[in-house]
Amino acid sequence: MELLQSDRLTADQRRFFDRHGWLVLDGALPPEARGALDRWVHEVSRPPAPGDSRLHYFEQTDRGRALCRTERYIEDHAGLGSLITAGVLPEIAGELLGEAAVLYKEKVNYKQPGGAGFAAHQDATAYAFIERHVTCMVAVDEMTRENGCLEFSPFAGRALLPENGEGCVDTVVAAKLEWRPVEVGAGGVVFFTSYVPHRSGPNRTARPRRALYLTYNAAAEGDRRAAYYAERDRVIGAAGAGETARISTIGHFQGKAG
Repeated sequence: MELLQSDRLTADQRRFFDRHGWLVLDGALPPEARGALDRWVHEVSRPPAPGDSRLHYFEQTDRGRALCRTERYIEDHAGLGSLITAGVLPEIAGELLGEAAVLYKEKVNYKQPGGAGFAAHQDATAYAFIERHVTCMVAVDEMTRENGCLEFSPFAGRALLPENGEGCVDTVVAAKLEWRPVEVGAGGVVFFTSYVPHRSGPNRTARPRRALYLTYNAAAEGDRRAAYYAERDRVIGAAGAGETARISTIGHFQGKAG
C-alpha cells in the first residue's frame, strides 16, 4: 500500500480527526463548485429521464409528500460527478484513509421543512463489502441546530457500539453519549469516519436543508460502488418501481417513507 503524502491537512487537523472521528473544513470546496452547488443539486433533484441512473426517495411530512433523498447520480450530472470523483474531496478522503480513495456511494439528503431526522447510528453497520471508509458531507445550505445539523459523539477507533437490531445505536447507550452539534455554513465540508456515532434532528424551519453525503473506501478494497447499489436495490427496492417502506438499508430514518 502506498501511503499518501499531502499538505491539504495540518498535523492539528489530523490529530483532531483521529481523536474525535470528524473534521470540519470550511474552505475545502473549490470556489467554482461552491458557486454552482445549489444549481447542481436542484438539477439532480428533478425526476430522472429514461436512461438516468439516479434514485429518488420520498417521505410523508405534515406539508405532504416530499423528496428526502437522491442516490446514485454521478452518471447523470457532469459537474457533481467531477467534484465527487476527482480533485480535493477524494484526495482528502485518501489522506485520511492513508491511501488512494475510491467512491463507494453518493447521496443527497434533502431535509425539507418538517423533514424528519435520523437516530443515532454508525455508518459501518450499513456498508457491505468494505471495511475502511470515510464519509464527506458537503453542506448545500447552512446547517444549524434548528434545521437538523449533524451531531457527533467523539469516538476514536473502529468498534461497533451495541445496536437495536435495526442498525442504530441502542437507545440506552445513545442516551449516555456526549453529543456535539456541528453547525456549518453553506459550502462547508465535514469528513467523518464510519464508526463515529452521529445523528440529526428534524428541520424545524421553513427552508430546506440539503447536503451531499459522499462515502469513499480505501482503493485496496476495490471499486465496490456497483455492488453496493445492487445490494441496496435487493434490500429495499429501487425507487420508482413501487413504494418503498424505507430509504436506507438500516432503520435510522425517523420519518415515514413513501
